[in-house]
Amino acid sequence: MAKRKRRKIRWDRVLIVFGPLFLLILIIHVSCRNRTGESVSESSILVESMNIPESTAETTLSGEDVPAAQTQKKFVIVIDPGHGGGDGGAVNQSNTRFEKDDNLRLGMAVKEAFAKYPDIEIIMTRETDEFIGLQDRCDIANEANADFFISLHRNSAEEGNGVEIWIESDTGSDNAWDKLMAEYILDWLTEVGVSKRRGIQNGFRNTASKDSNYYVNQYTNMPSCLVEMGFMTAEIDNQNFDQHLNEYADAIAGAMVELLTDKGLYNSAAPQ
Repeated sequence: MAKRKRRKIRWDRVLIVFGPLFLLILIIHVSCRNRTGESVSESSILVESMNIPESTAETTLSGEDVPAAQTQKKFVIVIDPGHGGGDGGAVNQSNTRFEKDDNLRLGMAVKEAFAKYPDIEIIMTRETDEFIGLQDRCDIANEANADFFISLHRNSAEEGNGVEIWIESDTGSDNAWDKLMAEYILDWLTEVGVSKRRGIQNGFRNTASKDSNYYVNQYTNMPSCLVEMGFMTAEIDNQNFDQHLNEYADAIAGAMVELLTDKGLYNSAAPQ
């Protein structure tokens, strides 16, 4: 029986048939690989330039992640120089110095002291020698939806000297904003120098009733305090007032900024 002749594989024909297919597959593979490599490279460069870890590069920032300077609330503080116009307030021993004038001098200096702090707006109840009623002062603050109210006064007595700050009688708890702002302000004023630190007082000095308060403390809707910047009738307090006026103003502004900063509500970095 004759043997069957074995067929020879015609490699030339195989290449002709399958060569183009292999070449096409190879081109597609190389192209995809190059594109993937370019994408990774560009992503790495972007992450590096932003100094963000690659694992968090696609994370969307929430409100808590945004720096304080971008989310910080603008605070409104009302400065209330007491008395004015026909209401002169207390006088010195020789009746030549009026409380209304000292209150306005200090109030304008406080406004200027706050000017270097961004995101704090100051509203004055008066900027001239004019009479403003107590309810009108409260209305100015309430209608502005202010965050804090600081009333500036000077004391008077036959005997006595030093600085004290009054707050509403029912807001004297340790965590109350009224007491906190009064404590911060008094601490800063004491550091400047006062003849006597008379402390934080509650209510109204001319009555023993726990329900009586200074009008502007009781009828403002925000934390408030009334600063008695020494006695008009004490020469040492008058001297301190004149000598340290701008320092006292800086202290009041600095105290409020420190309070807000300590509570995490304000970025205290101020432009120089």
